[in-house]
Amino acid sequence: MPDNKTLFERLDQNTKNKINKYVDLAIEFNATHNIFARSNKKEVFNKDILDCLPVLEHIYENKSVMDLGSGGGFPGMVIGISKPKNKIYLVESSRKKAYFLKNTINTLELNNIEVINKTLIQKNNLDSFDYITTRAFANIKKTLNITKNNIHKRSKYLLLKGKKEKIEDEIETTNTKQLSYEIIKLDGKNGERNLVIIKPNE
Repeated sequence: MPDNKTLFERLDQNTKNKINKYVDLAIEFNATHNIFARSNKKEVFNKDILDCLPVLEHIYENKSVMDLGSGGGFPGMVIGISKPKNKIYLVESSRKKAYFLKNTINTLELNNIEVINKTLIQKNNLDSFDYITTRAFANIKKTLNITKNNIHKRSKYLLLKGKKEKIEDEIETTNTKQLSYEIIKLDGKNGERNLVIIKPNE
């Protein structure tokens, strides 16, 4: 897979402009509301924006995405800006972070993104989605458990995770008879980074 900076360069200019504006809005909001631990635009770009881009390579157009624990919008907002033909749902329990996400969506006129301001529970009444994404969320077992109602037979999980050893430990506690998984090593300039792809077995 290409490195993360190459993935950014491949984006069209309008997408790059919107991502840059999004980062500006995040830094401005963070200065007074403390939604993430970043001090400047370069840090957000290098540690957050670039970190999310590999997920885009695995999402087909016109498919739905649920991003769990979106926080400041990583990776859900990045996916939504980069893939305007996809419908993106950002699930975020924090009212403050959800407020920021909604404001950003309105400012950038991102009509394909919707915020769901609630804590997801296993017996939720949300739809099923083609993709479920997370970054710095819960362990794999919990992610799978609380989204049982939200997958269909062709759904895929795209989970941005850290060390491979820890990922394998998490997967060991999961019922892999019904699931298949793949661990893809990513460009890890800020520490070891892997993308875990999980899908139901046919």
